[in-house]
Amino acid sequence: MNPRDEYELDCSAVIADVWLMLDGECDTTTRERLQHHLDTCGSCLEAYGIEEKVKSLLSRKCGGERAPDTLRDRLKIEIRRTVVIQQLDGDV
Repeated sequence: MNPRDEYELDCSAVIADVWLMLDGECDTTTRERLQHHLDTCGSCLEAYGIEEKVKSLLSRKCGGERAPDTLRDRLKIEIRRTVVIQQLDGDV
């Protein structure tokens, strides 16, 4: 296996997991893989920047409150499902 292969990620996987990185909820290996992809993929970096701004806005407006774990889990599932549907439709 080429050492670079471990960093090869599909854009839809990166976008689906970007919130894990923003929330500091991924392990070091996953964070490195996501960061490498963001460093080399302009469209994912742009999407990451938008997500980062949304997170910052939510944080400011919600006073740092944390959503219940059940809501967070449902949102993660919906985000991943949306990314997969968009990919199947050819939008991503």
